Amino acid sequence: MRTKVASILNLVENDEKLKPLTNRRPLSALPFGCRYRLIDFPFSSLSSIEAVSAALFISGSGHSLYDHIRSGATWGLESSVGGGVFTHSHIELKSRLEDSEKYTENYYEDHYKYVSHSHAEYVVLMGSSMLSNIRLDSLIQFHKDKESNVSVIYKKVKRNELIDDSIYSSLAMSENNNDRVEGYRPVTEIEDGDESLFLNMEMMILCKQTFLDYLFKAKQKNMDITVKNFIQFTVEANNPIYGYEYTGYLKVIEDIPSYFEANMDMLNEDNFNALFYRANPVLTKPKNSAPTYFGDTAIIENAQFANDCEVYGTVKNSLIFRKVFVSKDAQIEDSIIMQDSYIEEGAHLKYVILDKHVYVKKGAKLEGTRENPIVVAKNSVIYSEGNIEEG
Repeated sequence: MRTKVASILNLVENDEKLKPLTNRRPLSALPFGCRYRLIDFPFSSLSSIEAVSAALFISGSGHSLYDHIRSGATWGLESSVGGGVFTHSHIELKSRLEDSEKYTENYYEDHYKYVSHSHAEYVVLMGSSMLSNIRLDSLIQFHKDKESNVSVIYKKVKRNELIDDSIYSSLAMSENNNDRVEGYRPVTEIEDGDESLFLNMEMMILCKQTFLDYLFKAKQKNMDITVKNFIQFTVEANNPIYGYEYTGYLKVIEDIPSYFEANMDMLNEDNFNALFYRANPVLTKPKNSAPTYFGDTAIIENAQFANDCEVYGTVKNSLIFRKVFVSKDAQIEDSIIMQDSYIEEGAHLKYVILDKHVYVKKGAKLEGTRENPIVVAKNSVIYSEGNIEEG
């Protein structure tokens, strides 16, 4: 049964620490786990409640994202009755233009039109940097049981599970243990790495009218439409807001090391099952092609492969995306190799992330560290001397 939810994906997310992987794509379009993109996880949560539409607000160009999601049919978002994927890109660029006042007006108007024209009872705000698998039906039921106008999702984590200069916040929960949220504070104010905190997962559900009220308030104060700002509005009005605890797999994608670790986590069966099989099935755009071929000289240890690869070399503790060619005597260890990359004979890659369409010449050697993997930009060539020519 379809749930009457208007879904807003706030994809204006900080991706500076993920460059060069985000030079040509938003954070939400980052490839993950051999065949997925980060956007697949919030979209799959929407699919589980049979949501009919979603509005996407993207900081830069959304070309790679649009190419992936198309009509949204994979996630059931192509309904002819009020359905569809409504996209709004170049948010940051437009806000810096000379006519910024006009753009600001459109920013709030775009949110208003989408929500007010929907037949939704609730509005869900979410992003893509919190890699997780959320049961939105459970969140909605929690929201109804609390008879609340606003509910947010949090997860208990240790401070040292987040980067030192994390941009995220910790919720202040009521000491009465009634799920009441009393405010928030920046994670950076917590210095003890072993201290537990209630991480605000930047996901919120509101009653439709409450969202429209907060939208009007945000417009008056010239504030962004974010979970954190809406928490602030609720607390300032002394209205109840409740926190729903998420207990599943979570990885916060804030920089290259956290992105690398999230992918490497998928080589652990427990982590893989926790993310992909705990709640909703994770859906992605289908790509039908030949199965991966392993030659007689291939040596494989603890690795994952997408389809349509050819492997004749050694691959250990790595994730290999679609259409990758690994030549005989090539060695790949502890690395992420994205689509359409070609590795010639004798090449050795360790703790490396290759973006799409990278060509590695014969005998080339690159070795980073787990804490600081080497990232090679899309369309680059790695020569045998180790020098890199960016495409």
